[in-house]
Formats: sequence, C-alpha cells, structure tokens
Amino acid sequence: MLVCLVGAMTGTSALLGWIDPSPAIRAEAPPLETVLRQARSLVTADVVIREAQWRKIEILAGPASAGSAAYLTATAYHSTYHFHVDLEGRPTRASGWSYQHSFDEQPRAVRVQVACWKPHQPMSRAQWQSVRALIAELREAIATQGMDLPVCLEQEWAEVYGLEAGTSLQITPLEHF
Repeated sequence: MLVCLVGAMTGTSALLGWIDPSPAIRAEAPPLETVLRQARSLVTADVVIREAQWRKIEILAGPASAGSAAYLTATAYHSTYHFHVDLEGRPTRASGWSYQHSFDEQPRAVRVQVACWKPHQPMSRAQWQSVRALIAELREAIATQGMDLPVCLEQEWAEVYGLEAGTSLQITPLEHF
C-alpha cells in the first residue's frame, strides 16, 4: 500500500511539474553585447521596415505565458504586439513586426510586450536590459534624421513605476546601463 501511495505521489508530482509552465526566473542578465546582437537580429533580419509608419514605442504588460502561446496559434496577427520579452528577459519577434502590421489600439506604435509574473511587480534586470536593447535597435532602424522615437508605458507598467500612462520616458543610452 505504501509503495502504491509513494508511486502515485511521485507520478502526480511529475505531472504537475510538467503542467505548470512557471519557469524559474534567473537573477542574472546575459552580457550586454549578446542582448544587443539578438535585438538587432530581431528588429532587422528578414524585415523590410516601413520607417514612416512608426512614430513611438509602447511598452505593454503581458501574461507570463504569452511568448509560447503565440506559436500555437494559426492566425497571422493573433498577438497585439511586435516583440515579446519573457520572464527571463529573452526577447522574441511576433509576426506583426515581420509583416509591419499596425494595431488599432496604437496604429503608429511599435509594441513591446513584457511578461509579468505578478501584477504590480517591476521588470527584472534581464527584462529591462532586453527592452532597452530593443529600444536602441528600433531607434537606429526606424528613426529618420532628427526624429526620435518616444517610449511610453501602457497603464499597467505605468502604475508599477508610479507614472501616468502614455508619459514619454527618457531612456539613457545602453553604455550607461
């Protein structure tokens, strides 16, 4: 009887571990050069950028599982963001960027969704580093002479940082990180 109980508990534990997609969050961010190289590739590789289409960068909050769920869908524009940064700070590109698709919510904004583990929790250092790398690469790829792409936080992130939603942020160059 005890063997059956232990076996059932082990099996249940393994099943729950497989079902629960909660990844362990690493405290360390990868080297800045690696993050910049990856961001550059996500922004520019195999993409014809329509510079005149984009006027700002918006940082959105999203669920922890948004990055993997996007790959399971068959619709081309299921997501309402262009880039996603997961809980560990790994950025990915959504099909909306590849096809230079704009969204009704913010038709002139490049949208970067950052996964939230819990409501009202700030971004991790790795997430913030990836967001800043994406911002730097987007500005380099999109901004025409004399034009800067303002960066703003949507409501949930604005509340976390005590700002008003839509306030333009001053993002320092990455070498000062």
